[in-house]
Amino acid sequence: MILLRKFRVSVIFKWALSNFAENQIVSSRIPLWPIGFFSIAQNPRYYRTEQAVQAVQAELNGENVARISRATFKEAQEALLEYLHLTRSLQFLDADNMSKNSPYFLEKLLKKVEDKEDINHSVSRFLRYHPINEFEPFFESIGLKPSEYVPLLPRDLMFLSDDELLLENYSVLSNYGIARNRIGNIYKQATEVFQYDHGILSSKLRACEELGLSQSTVVEVISSRAYLLLGDVNVCFVKVIAKLKRLGNDIGWIEGHILDNNYYNWRQILDLLYLFSKIGYSEDHLAKLISQHPDLLFEGSGNSALSLIGFLLKFGVSNEPDIFHFTAVSANSIWEISLEFEALFYSHE
Repeated sequence: MILLRKFRVSVIFKWALSNFAENQIVSSRIPLWPIGFFSIAQNPRYYRTEQAVQAVQAELNGENVARISRATFKEAQEALLEYLHLTRSLQFLDADNMSKNSPYFLEKLLKKVEDKEDINHSVSRFLRYHPINEFEPFFESIGLKPSEYVPLLPRDLMFLSDDELLLENYSVLSNYGIARNRIGNIYKQATEVFQYDHGILSSKLRACEELGLSQSTVVEVISSRAYLLLGDVNVCFVKVIAKLKRLGNDIGWIEGHILDNNYYNWRQILDLLYLFSKIGYSEDHLAKLISQHPDLLFEGSGNSALSLIGFLLKFGVSNEPDIFHFTAVSANSIWEISLEFEALFYSHE
């Protein structure tokens, strides 16, 4: 049923635009999760080996971490911090976060140390002669489990300093106020963000604030909806917010709807606003309609409204604002009405 609905909406929208526009915008649904994962699968920079199996086993054996004494762990953390900051020249805050928030990596490291009496000295000595893959504690420290980060490990890199863009974009996010242990979720959703050239990520975050969104809202939105930082999605998001503000909607009202759902198809919402204009809605009329019936836009990213507009136009209803002249009809009811129209239409074919 869901797939049928998506197909109908896509067909209806393209048909409607063909009558009222010159094919300037094409509606398309952007997947919720595949963006980051797809790029990983297609990118030879990442790989999956038997390490993935070992990573899963490490998680299953997580109780081993708990068995290591707090004192032993603290000494190992201090040794790792010293190595990352003083030997590898990572920023202190980054090195400190990695050393304190990578228990699986530390547990694995401690297994390789022979002298259990002086852990700090033993770990320091081991690291001096056995360079580690720094991406492992890094990914773990930003909230990823071993089974999640093993497929993300670069094929030909061991040192974080060799991936300057990764570190720069990571710093942009953390300095902006996004908790370090939530950055891993952003990495999973939108890996491409961490390879943006200098200044691009900052400009995207700044663009959100320039729309009037508070920093706390931007932090929350990006932390759970990282796809908004990607290419055209970000552009559509910005255009929708700008359009809603131009229609007189309070920024608090807009923020409330943004945070109400983890996913919106912003391209489709932008397309719907475009179609409302094409069928004759003035900005004043559209502002009143959206104020009274916000579900038209936000329920299913406008699926139901697009469907009903398409069928009404197909049945010969004139392109006037009276198409949506009602007072209390939910988006679900609109979808049900469109299905009734569709059934009636096909029964007479």
